[in-house]
Amino acid sequence: MESKFSANLRILRKRNKLTLEALGKILDVSKSALSDYENGHTFPSLDVCDAICNYFGINLDNLQKLDFSVVSVEELRQNQQIKVETPKDNINDFSNPSKQLEFHNKLLHQQIEGLGIQLQLLKQLLESKVSEIKSLQIQIKLLEEKIRHQ
Repeated sequence: MESKFSANLRILRKRNKLTLEALGKILDVSKSALSDYENGHTFPSLDVCDAICNYFGINLDNLQKLDFSVVSVEELRQNQQIKVETPKDNINDFSNPSKQLEFHNKLLHQQIEGLGIQLQLLKQLLESKVSEIKSLQIQIKLLEEKIRHQ
């Protein structure tokens, strides 16, 4: 069974008439991060998953497994114990501690990749600022020489 997390998050947001920006403020995550979650590019941390579930009054298992396009949020809130018929070894079974750890491990690896990209961007920014400083130093020397010759 494939995860329905991304589609369900989008459905929840739209049913509650929230923009990416508005939900991002509520959950304290960026608009682009939410967009990535909804498009299946990345998965949120367990803390963000918990915040999503708390805000919408649902549980993570249902968010991951059910098809919210055919289940109303009211039904989910009224019956947090909706069971999904799945095999016992389902990889998305978050009631199993080892599956929770696997999911958390995947999230951590994605965060590490994100940090690596941020580090590369910071290095590029630093190089750009160093070049800018060198350019300003040259301009200062030229202005000093111009002042001396006057």
